[in-house]
Amino acid sequence: MTDQHQLFAFTLNGGATGARIRDRDWSGHPLGPLPQWPAALRTTLGIMLGSSFPTFVTWGDGYHLFHNDAYVPMLGKKAGGALGLPYPEIWSEVWNDLGPYAARVMAGESFFFENYATTLYRGDEPEAAWFTFSFSPVRDEAGTVRGLMCTVIEVTDKVLALARHKEAEERLALSLEASGNIGIWSFDLETAATYVDERFARMFQVDAAIARSGTELARFTDMIHGEDRARVLAAIDNAILTETLYDIEYRIPQRSGLDAWVNARGKVFADPGTGRRKFAGIAVDITDHKLAEERRIASERAAAEASMRAAESETRFRLMADDIPQIVWAADGAGVNDYVNTRWFEYTGEPGPRRPDWDWRPAIHPDDLPLLENAWLASIASGQRFEIEHRLRHHSGQFRWVLNRAVPSIDAHGQATRWLGTLTDIHDKKAGEDELRMQSRRKDEFLAMLAHELRNPLAPISTAAHMLALGRFDARQVQTTSEVIVRQVRHMTSLVDDLLDVSRVTRGLVELELDAVDIPTVLASAVEQVRPLLDARGHALALDVPDTLPPVTGDRVRLVQIVTNLLNNAAKYTPPGGAIAVAVSAAAGKVVVEVRDNGVGIAADVLPHVFELFTQAERTPDRSQGGLGIGLALVQSLVQLHGGTVSACSGGLGQGSTFTVTLPAGRGGCHTGRPRQGDEL
Repeated sequence: MTDQHQLFAFTLNGGATGARIRDRDWSGHPLGPLPQWPAALRTTLGIMLGSSFPTFVTWGDGYHLFHNDAYVPMLGKKAGGALGLPYPEIWSEVWNDLGPYAARVMAGESFFFENYATTLYRGDEPEAAWFTFSFSPVRDEAGTVRGLMCTVIEVTDKVLALARHKEAEERLALSLEASGNIGIWSFDLETAATYVDERFARMFQVDAAIARSGTELARFTDMIHGEDRARVLAAIDNAILTETLYDIEYRIPQRSGLDAWVNARGKVFADPGTGRRKFAGIAVDITDHKLAEERRIASERAAAEASMRAAESETRFRLMADDIPQIVWAADGAGVNDYVNTRWFEYTGEPGPRRPDWDWRPAIHPDDLPLLENAWLASIASGQRFEIEHRLRHHSGQFRWVLNRAVPSIDAHGQATRWLGTLTDIHDKKAGEDELRMQSRRKDEFLAMLAHELRNPLAPISTAAHMLALGRFDARQVQTTSEVIVRQVRHMTSLVDDLLDVSRVTRGLVELELDAVDIPTVLASAVEQVRPLLDARGHALALDVPDTLPPVTGDRVRLVQIVTNLLNNAAKYTPPGGAIAVAVSAAAGKVVVEVRDNGVGIAADVLPHVFELFTQAERTPDRSQGGLGIGLALVQSLVQLHGGTVSACSGGLGQGSTFTVTLPAGRGGCHTGRPRQGDEL
């Protein structure tokens, strides 16, 4: 895959929206051309575009919005031009309410909203809508919050379905209370005359006077809905023939175009006075009840469908949670954890899925667990957001620092019903902060040393200058005093030269004058420079150099400076009368120079830092050796410029030290000459 293809790879599984991002010229956009987009943005967009869950991401202080295909239906008419626009411009109608939360997310917080009600303008008319969504911060490789990710479910249908269901139940109750709308009917089996009261006549839209005087049964049965009439007539015939209970429901078309529902009940009985047989009963207008039942059935069906959609949304949410790089967890209102995404098991190395008796506490560092539990209990009691830094066991066995945050979902009574949280690995960030603090401390110590080292020669220079100004010295005293000034100025010049050397090397300003250099001549020059210090401290110096040795391609002056600094270092940190040895060897195209001493040694905690700037003060608490602590840092930089390596080892305090420089051997003949193996100087 080419570099260009790699830059666009995050859009390849993004469907139509991924193609729009890939094909668009972003040069005029505040984020600039796509190849210049931060890696964290491209990674986040890749996760978002590949998700089937409606999601959008905003980036930067301008809240520039990007969405996936699943989010397009929520935009409505805004979908065409939303990509890359600022969030406040796209959803200006909700920004006043959600903008403060977005700002808090950019400060590192997370939020979860359930059944959030709002009014949107995504069509020709404003519409009420409800959503369940979460706001989470998006961090770059350094842990800095650069954007916001929102996963969202539109629950408008579910909310409205529940409202309709409630309304249907209320209407049903009212219809039952209104069931007193009962009409009375009687059919004389001997005369075939039918008599009804006013309420029954009103149901069948028949003149009340005619109904009271008696009329044929067909006048009423003809009013029954054509689809129900045959069934009703058959039920009437059967009830009269068998003298069984008559109970049936049917429709009566109304002039309004609607149908009225009727429940008719009756039976055959004999008139106690006349003995004449009658088929009589009641008719109840059950239209409201029927409509309420239909609405209830439709509402229950809609609620069931909404519940199924909610379950599907929950499944998609879990899949989405498994896609993001953070550990996501959830708990009920009582604080009992009931969900973690797969990142937990990948991070901790615990086997998944979670067992019913699963307990997260063993994964927490024992020193941090009490503080974490107390903070969690306090958040549960108060309903306030939860946040704490603690150590979590990594699958490597190491305890790493994480940022643990959670926000509650609050109901109408102000009670927390759910908690949604995340765990973010901040171990490298904290380690970096500790390293910065250590570097700052070392620089402060160095400045104190520098002031001390520069002030020391100033005192004798000032005194000598003052004495010369008095003019009372003879020629010998003047010479002695002048030598004091010259010696101290030379010392100050050496300090300044060391600082300039470090400055030039660290800024890449040193240019090597490369040539084939014989290491024995380098050793001779270095020993010559260090000889006064070796003699002053009474050290014995032993050299072990083979008779034949390949040359090194390098800068002779800088190679001498490397060996001189190592010998100076050994001489300073070895008590008087010590032993210092230099051994040279060659193998596998490398020349190795090893400087050993039996001096004060190096503590184990200092050893990894000996080649860092300003480390000298940590080796000698009394500062009796002087210097700025930059010699070994200069050695390492110069060795690296020559393509070599330098290392240090020590058995600990009082065990001496060994510094090893490895340089690539140059091409050419081998050196033969002095100093020889076993020489002592």
